[in-house]
Amino acid sequence: MIRYLGSFNKSARLVIAVSKKILLPVCLCLLLGACALNTFPVVAEVTGGQESEIHDAANPTAGAIYARQVLEADGETASTTPSEGAIEATHSMDAADVPPSLPLCPTAALNPRDEIAVQICQRVRTDPPLTRLDVDNQRLSALEFLVPFYTRRDYQPAWLSAEGAPLPAADALLESLRDADREGLRTADYRFTALKERLAELRRRETTPTIGQLTDFDLLFTDAFLTYGSHLLSGRLSPRKVDRDWTIPPRSRDLAAVLQEALTHGTLSESLRALKPLNDNYSRLREVLESYRKVEQAGGWPILSDGPNLRQGDQGPRVRTLRARLRAGGDLVEGRSEADQNESAVFDKTVTEAVLRFQRRHGLQETSVVGPLTRAALNVPVSERIRQVELNMERWRWLPDEFGARYILVNIPDFRMDVFENGQRVMESKVVVGQLERQTPIFTADMTYLVLSPRWHIPRSIAVRDKLPQLRRNPQALARQNIQIFTSGGQRVDPGAVDWSAVTARNFNYQLRQEPGPRNALGGVKFMFPNSHNVYLHDTPSRDLFNRNQRTFSSGCIRISNPLELAEYLLRHDPQWSQDALKRATTRGRERVVNLPEAVPVYLLYWTAWVDDEGLVHFRDDIYRRDQLMVKALYPDRGVRAQRVARGG
Repeated sequence: MIRYLGSFNKSARLVIAVSKKILLPVCLCLLLGACALNTFPVVAEVTGGQESEIHDAANPTAGAIYARQVLEADGETASTTPSEGAIEATHSMDAADVPPSLPLCPTAALNPRDEIAVQICQRVRTDPPLTRLDVDNQRLSALEFLVPFYTRRDYQPAWLSAEGAPLPAADALLESLRDADREGLRTADYRFTALKERLAELRRRETTPTIGQLTDFDLLFTDAFLTYGSHLLSGRLSPRKVDRDWTIPPRSRDLAAVLQEALTHGTLSESLRALKPLNDNYSRLREVLESYRKVEQAGGWPILSDGPNLRQGDQGPRVRTLRARLRAGGDLVEGRSEADQNESAVFDKTVTEAVLRFQRRHGLQETSVVGPLTRAALNVPVSERIRQVELNMERWRWLPDEFGARYILVNIPDFRMDVFENGQRVMESKVVVGQLERQTPIFTADMTYLVLSPRWHIPRSIAVRDKLPQLRRNPQALARQNIQIFTSGGQRVDPGAVDWSAVTARNFNYQLRQEPGPRNALGGVKFMFPNSHNVYLHDTPSRDLFNRNQRTFSSGCIRISNPLELAEYLLRHDPQWSQDALKRATTRGRERVVNLPEAVPVYLLYWTAWVDDEGLVHFRDDIYRRDQLMVKALYPDRGVRAQRVARGG
């Protein structure tokens, strides 16, 4: 049996019962390690093959590791067989068990900074790697970056001097965290108040901080930078929390390297600002957020009471309230004095123009009449609009900074498609998107070809849900729509020869195909960007749907109002595809595939708030209730008011 025992004060008493051959070297090594580190080595006992470990809370393994390192430096190796009297360090910190890329913990403490480095090492250098680390009963959030950050700098503290005094970088970080709310984030998520108090306490120096307290300070400040940086870079919320099929790759940076460079060059604030989305749309929303918060601080905007519709020529107290509401939202701009504005109770031409502008910004029919739907939109509190802006700023953090030199963008809640080239909008179109039960998915893919006069291979889900009930009512119903029925083996089926009442979703083994023609659901052309959702853009014979304000009628694909214009644009450099040639090909009734000369990225995205090129902020209905999901995930401590502003007349 070998027994080594350490109980330490500054004198560091050491009692070890061991074989004569190795007694003196081991005693000297352990004693030197304890004195140099000013820490408590491990007390361990190995008896008859049984091993027990006792870890001091402040410094669980430094002494054992130090002893091992000194022995190895002297060229001696201890046996690992208990019967031979081996002395082993704690398993979790054994050098043989830690990947060779991890540096060993410091072995000498010449000043408080070195002592802090020892403790940092003991907390973050583990095998297997850390999955959780609590500091002062607070769980750290950024271990993915915190561990490599300290590993690369040999566990030296980042925010403290050699004497343990806070560095100016700590002040710079607090200044940046103070602005987190301006980015649509929450300062409280980064322990701003607690960090500020810790910094002030260290500066006061009323009591001498312990090495453990200084270590906590450094870890918490590092975690705050990395967490805030991560949120600025790729969002506070993982998009997969609200969309399990999300495939758009996140913006990514080596945040450990970002922090190290910022500390080296004294550019904490600049480094954090550089992590924000570069897109102008994000910056514009940030300005709206600041403006709306000022409105909120001033008491918000007034509520328009129920009553008859308001239109030009009306007068009265409700018109006065309407004017105040439009003015607070920036829609009504008057040249008269503020006193005259407040007294006016007339629905005049300026109010008419303001109402039209408000309706346009909110996706309402532009009637200039304030009816129930417009009034409902007017009465959404500014606090909810602020939340909507914050949610859409978060969505921008999920997206790449660049979409490409040329791309197609569909904003699902706006029922609109835009084509951009070199930063300029070159085409736009109304679109029809999926119903609530058959939502258009959010993703990106490259458009590589289009199909003229396409057949429609009807997906099984649509065949069972939509077409099978029609066949049960009338077996010839699909034939009138130019839809043919085939067996799973490809043989043509006479619909009149099947007892459709006996066919269910379980035994539906048929394939349906609609031939090209004027009644084809895909119209004259479909635009293909291969994806796992089997979603694409296409023409439609149901042109009247584009006159609706809310256009959630498809089964997931996107119907566009001007498909020939898009086809002509995509093929504009191919001389054989003139406008006339495209028209003939889309009405000929013969399917033809045309490859694009180069792939064009397509983005199907979801924004309920944005700022247009004229600087006007727009809001749209949360048609798929995705805002609600985000609010529940981001703000679980706040109540959610389900707000849905319907579109219409």
